[in-house]
Amino acid sequence: MKFTEYLKERWIVYGFIIIAFVFAAVIYRLDTNFNITASNANYILVAWLLMFICFIGIDYSIFNHRVENFKKYCQLNASSEDMEDFSYPLDREYAELVYSIATQYEKYKLDIHNKASEELEFITRWLHDVKVPISAARLILENHESDIPGDFYKGMYKEIFAIEESVQRIFYEIKSNSLHDDYKIAKVSTQRLIAQALKGYSNFFSYKKIKIFFIGENYDVLTDEKWSGYVLSQIISNAVKHTPIEGKITITTERKGDETIISIKNTGQGILQKDIGQIFRKGYTSSEERSGMKATGYGLYLSKKLSNMLGHRLLVESQYGKYAAFHLVFIEKETLHHVTKM
Repeated sequence: MKFTEYLKERWIVYGFIIIAFVFAAVIYRLDTNFNITASNANYILVAWLLMFICFIGIDYSIFNHRVENFKKYCQLNASSEDMEDFSYPLDREYAELVYSIATQYEKYKLDIHNKASEELEFITRWLHDVKVPISAARLILENHESDIPGDFYKGMYKEIFAIEESVQRIFYEIKSNSLHDDYKIAKVSTQRLIAQALKGYSNFFSYKKIKIFFIGENYDVLTDEKWSGYVLSQIISNAVKHTPIEGKITITTERKGDETIISIKNTGQGILQKDIGQIFRKGYTSSEERSGMKATGYGLYLSKKLSNMLGHRLLVESQYGKYAAFHLVFIEKETLHHVTKM
């Protein structure tokens, strides 16, 4: 506790003592019949001042010890047994109050944790349950493709796929909060990651007559195949959504020093320069209408979050009106560092 704070706390006491000193000095000066020599009066005054200084020092030490003791009590998870360490009744009252608040808080936190666990369990079970009717709906649609008008089939397929993506996004967001319990870092080929991420998008390439090009060699990267595959699938999903009909998507792999980069570049409207810095924010969507399926602004946020957790980097560049490109950068040392921290 600072001495200035101590003085603010005890100003009434010292104000009263100073007033008492001034009062005694005034009486001494005004009362001519007061029988005491000037030297004795000075001795008394000096003695008072010395005792006053000693009092301040002792009182400050005691007061500061009480404050520090109380802080320590609060930091060490206040308990009813520790209250016996307080010798001053006021400190004990404060300790009882803090103990009561801490007990109520822990009970409230436990209730919230239990409710959150129940809700999480319910949502997780629902996510697994809802996958069955989604898969069944897609299978039924594919089995009756020849009986359904082409435009109707495409529209229904797009909506079913959007539902499936949303369910998957919720699942990965929930799992990302416990990623340290559910990851396996190993060498994975870029070819395998890209192939896994492209699954499910073949119909969209066909519907929108998008041309896809692959440039570069196959490299091994250190990552978690499932999580990185999901990040890539979200980037590809974003590219497909915003690539116009008869547009082009180019997937490039390259190695620069200790960095391996998978780049996904799509032609189209691109991203406004003012949106570049906001593109990975949760719920953020472009300030202009963009072609393709509706964007929620959540897929890129989750991709960035997972990339950071894995020790990778997710970067974006764009030239408005021409293209947008996302670069997933794998750095072996950073990946190992982040995994060690987890």
